[in-house]
Order: sequence, then C-alpha cells, then structure tokens
Amino acid sequence: MTLNSLIAAVAALQRLEGVAGVMLFKGRNTVHKQMPFSEGRALDLQDGLSQMLDGYRQVRRKMRQIYLEFDGGVLLVLVQDTAVLVFLLTARADADLAASAATVLLNDHAPLLAQLSTEPGASTSRSNDGIEELVFTSPRRLQEMTEKAEPVVNNWGQVRKLIEGILGKVMGRAQLTMMIDRTLTKRGTPDPYRLPPAEIRKLAAALIDQVPNTAKRQALKSELETVLAEHQI
Repeated sequence: MTLNSLIAAVAALQRLEGVAGVMLFKGRNTVHKQMPFSEGRALDLQDGLSQMLDGYRQVRRKMRQIYLEFDGGVLLVLVQDTAVLVFLLTARADADLAASAATVLLNDHAPLLAQLSTEPGASTSRSNDGIEELVFTSPRRLQEMTEKAEPVVNNWGQVRKLIEGILGKVMGRAQLTMMIDRTLTKRGTPDPYRLPPAEIRKLAAALIDQVPNTAKRQALKSELETVLAEHQI
C-alpha cells in the first residue's frame, strides 16, 4: 500500500452517514485533514489531542479510543501507536460503525503508518509507484476523490441493528448475539464489513432463517424485506 491509498481510504470515511469531518495525523505530521472549520481551528484540535495523548503516555496509560460528546456533536478519536484518526460526528452518525471503519483502516495500513514521520513535510512526496501524492485544494477536489475511492466498509453496522431489532422480538439479546457470531464463523466471515451489499442481504436472510417456527420466520422475513427497502439497503 502507498500513501495515495491511505489518503484515499481516509477521505472515503467521510462518505459514512453523519460524518462531518475526518483527520489523520501522526505527531505533527498531518496526513489528511477535511474538517468543517478553519485550518487554524483544525490545527488547534490536533495540538490539543496530541498533548492529551502525550499526557496519558507519560503515566503509562495506553489509549485506543476516545469518545467526547459535545452540544454540537461527537469527537471520536482512534489511536494506533502514534497515529491518530479523528472523526467529527453529527447526531445522524453511527459511532460504532465509524469506529469499526477506522479500526479496519488503521489495521490495513499499519505498516505504512509505522513508516511515516512524526514531523510535518517529512513524508515522501511521491509513492513507490511514482504517482504524485494527492493534495485537496477545494471541497470539489475532495468530492471527486471520494467518488473514485473504494468504500472502506459497507453498511453491516446498520443492517445488524435492524436485524437485532427484528429478531429481538423472538429471542433474548445474549442468544441473538451468540447466533450472529456463530453464523459469521460458520460462513467463514471474520469481517462482515468487507462483504458486498448483495452478500449483506444474504447474511441477513440467513439469520432470519434460523428462527425455528415457520409462521414467525415468514413474518420476520417479510418485515426484514420491508425494513431493508425503507433504508434503501
């Protein structure tokens, strides 16, 4: 993977519903930043988070995820070693989905992140394949880039919540969680967030099919189709 692919992946995170801004940095090196406020405020936020994380490191407290709720939204921070991925979320966002997407991204790009400098401007200006790094000079340029970028995750987080709401009518929460985890293992799906949309629908149907009562199963399948259609899934 190259720095180009990392920037494209971070930019694609902003396509998740309710994500108002996203920023990835390592030390004083800003890898990608698209926030809905001025450059100065974004840098102040970066400095403030860096100071907070340094404080935790000094007392040997390793932080992996920070959730800060304010009147105007939520600040979600994911930390991997010295790399920090920041979300600014609105009320429409699914914080669990954003956290899962960020975790996938950080894990997939861990070797590259480890190589990046913590100093600004010290990263290589060109990737190994000779392609110039992308510089976002306008919201339009970012939009063009995100339209071309591969989605990092699908809508499994939203679908799972819908399924839990439907199956919760016929089974307990613990039983439901075990059934979903067992089904994912049986189908050889360690990361459902990587499934294409068609496979997500098949997985949802497979979960409903495990309801033993025929009448209840048919009613729940009809409800599932209705709910998926309402949410355009």
